[in-house]
Amino acid sequence: MELFRYKRSFKKALLWAALAILFIYRNRASIAYPFFMASTLAIIAWDAKTMGKSLIRNIEGKIDIKLFYCISLMLLSIDKCLTASSGILFGDGLGILLLFSCLLLKLYSNQEDKEITTMLIKLADFFVVPLANIAKPFIDASAARQARSMATLGADQTLEESKSKKTFKSVIIGLLIAIPLLWIIIALLASADLVFGKMVKDILSCIKFPKIDEDWIGVPFKFFLSFLAFYTWIACLPAENFYEKKEGRRFDATVAITFNSLIAFVYLLFSGIQFVYLVGQMELPSGYTYAEYAHEGFYQLLAVTILNLMLVSFCKKHFADNKILKAILVIISLCTYVMIASSVLRMYLYVKVYGLSHLRVYVLWLLVVLTVWTTILITGIFKEGIHYFRIITVFVTVWYLILAFSFPDRWIVSYDLSLSNPPSDIRYVDYPDAADIVYEYGDEDIWHTYTIYTSDTITEYRKKNILERAREFNFSEDAGINIIDQ
Repeated sequence: MELFRYKRSFKKALLWAALAILFIYRNRASIAYPFFMASTLAIIAWDAKTMGKSLIRNIEGKIDIKLFYCISLMLLSIDKCLTASSGILFGDGLGILLLFSCLLLKLYSNQEDKEITTMLIKLADFFVVPLANIAKPFIDASAARQARSMATLGADQTLEESKSKKTFKSVIIGLLIAIPLLWIIIALLASADLVFGKMVKDILSCIKFPKIDEDWIGVPFKFFLSFLAFYTWIACLPAENFYEKKEGRRFDATVAITFNSLIAFVYLLFSGIQFVYLVGQMELPSGYTYAEYAHEGFYQLLAVTILNLMLVSFCKKHFADNKILKAILVIISLCTYVMIASSVLRMYLYVKVYGLSHLRVYVLWLLVVLTVWTTILITGIFKEGIHYFRIITVFVTVWYLILAFSFPDRWIVSYDLSLSNPPSDIRYVDYPDAADIVYEYGDEDIWHTYTIYTSDTITEYRKKNILERAREFNFSEDAGINIIDQ
């Protein structure tokens, strides 16, 4: 087994680690990233073929979800070189990590569950695999080396080779002992005799010691971690034991009916208030504006919405089927719609007064995800066998790609600058994809502040040689620098 793993995975892991250093070491938002991802998928396809598997097809030869993962990974990688927005780059990186994990789990271990919670546990286990198998590359390499020597050498030759290795090790140990001793002795003798000291100084001045910087540590460390992660994933995933969902005993539905009835009553009361004050625009308590009212409880409401979704999922999974319980869960889900709508309306009122920002856009994006999730849960109450995880994964990925490729920086800044009183607290430098919008529609003070904050970036950019610029080229960053240079 060790020899098989070594032959199959060792060189591929070394190749992947080298590509990681070449393409993405200290360079995670450039044109090199799509090339790195394409190379990664090519290596995985090559490895899968040696095991009789396909990167995009199932065991029946049909296209399956793995193709969607591959396409999404390439699109996210392409977006990394098109944007310089920190929020979108973070989302791209998180999406790549999660989708890559799902791809490897499906390809090597055929791990994909309908339940979201079960899949989250399996994804957590996936990241433990490198730690659990951290010694496997070295054990496999040692086993392969022993097998090779036994196959090619006789007993006498093996004994002779072992003696030569022992001698070599002894010499290395002697050198390691000599170096610090010589350092001390030469330093003492040089200080004791001026002629000897001058000779030592002249010799040392002729030796050009390399300048030590963080890359001397970072490159080997990154290479080692990349090698270890790739080897353990592709070599050990097929034999890894993952959490398997067990059909446990379902609890009495009366328990769920009792506590859900009380929760549903509170939600119905709360939903009525939303209609009265937000939709009906009735008079608020003194001292409140609609913008303040809308913003004050927004995040609490968002938390309750997510709690509702978890509650409905838990009750459906762990309590016995019951028509009354289903009806109450539907009421809670419908109230969740009201809470989502209230959240959207609150955010709309707040944006009208204070403008857009990254966080406000991301929250609105999340509310759409929660709406779809609620719809899927309502459907699942009446229909069994829905693949929750796959539906949510596909929707969230596509919805995120739409957000990312729409370049939210541009329309956030466009909207804010179109207001009669643009927000005074916005830092336009935090919206690097919108440099041309700031230049065209912002006033002179805004543009002056923007150029001051980006001066360090431009200085660093100009220090790069042509190879560094080619490797680290980012379309958004380059466009912004060109506008400022003009």
